[in-house]
Amino acid sequence: MKRCIPLIRKSATVLGRWLRRLILALCLLWSLGLWIYQPICLIVPVLTAVLWWWVLRRKYTESALWGSFGLSIVAYLLLPGPQPPKWQTPWEHAPQFTIEGDTLTIRNLRDFHYRSEQDYDPIWRTESYNLAALTGAEFAECHWDGMEAICHTMISFSFADGKHLVVSAETRLPEGETQSAIGGLYKRYGLLYLFGTEEDIYALRTNYRHEDLLLMPMDITPEGARKMLLHFIHESEQAEENHTAYNTVSNNCSSGVMRTFRHMTPDMPYYYDLAPVHNGSISRLLYKHGALITRQGESYDALRKRCYLGYDISKDSPQDYSKAIREKIQP
Repeated sequence: MKRCIPLIRKSATVLGRWLRRLILALCLLWSLGLWIYQPICLIVPVLTAVLWWWVLRRKYTESALWGSFGLSIVAYLLLPGPQPPKWQTPWEHAPQFTIEGDTLTIRNLRDFHYRSEQDYDPIWRTESYNLAALTGAEFAECHWDGMEAICHTMISFSFADGKHLVVSAETRLPEGETQSAIGGLYKRYGLLYLFGTEEDIYALRTNYRHEDLLLMPMDITPEGARKMLLHFIHESEQAEENHTAYNTVSNNCSSGVMRTFRHMTPDMPYYYDLAPVHNGSISRLLYKHGALITRQGESYDALRKRCYLGYDISKDSPQDYSKAIREKIQP
């Protein structure tokens, strides 16, 4: 046994060295992406090279590489959020809110009318909602290309007068930009909380992109729904005021959803904050904690099957879209 101890120590040392090198390689790969997507940060490797040559005298190469990564992190943190001359049309305007008593007025509410995904009438309008008439909320998730682990998450609020309001945190693309998951790691895009109609936000996905949309009623009181809506308004205003950048991992479409849930449930386990990374799991968490309305003894898979909406819903009568999707969900 004593003879094995030195061997174990040597193996652990070698394993640790290779693990450290692997982590360094991944860090440098991220830095390379930063230099590609944010060329201004090229000053980081140049500065590192100078320090390496003049200060370290070309010794401790690995230390110099770690130093380069550290400077890249600093450069990234100092980058401001995107403020382009013009945003692409679907995200051109940020919502503006006024609350007087129980009346919520939203300017720049999106209500596009579509003929196809790329052919539409861009309509931004003003709409008022009676917060005292809030009846509940529904959790929506949208999947594409058969992916289950990743989805787009949204919340829909229902009112007693038949109105429905969708909140959707989305990647805000500058004019001329094309969205990519890698580009989303480097503050290339903005984060916009869209407030819009179901005939726009949901129908775009079901009727024109043919994506899988599920709409699951939440077990929430009108007071809870009001608290949730007001927190989304706060998130939206903060994102606009601070020019918040979208981030594929840390600040995506589901990050605001989980922050809102934490605001409403402060004792929520902290590892749930990782859910936006694999946001297909959020509805399972809601089901686990009884936050979704289910039938007696209904399994999670049965709930998803019942709340699956399908395609081309009320396409010929878009004004009946909200009614049509709820008729597809059996109580």
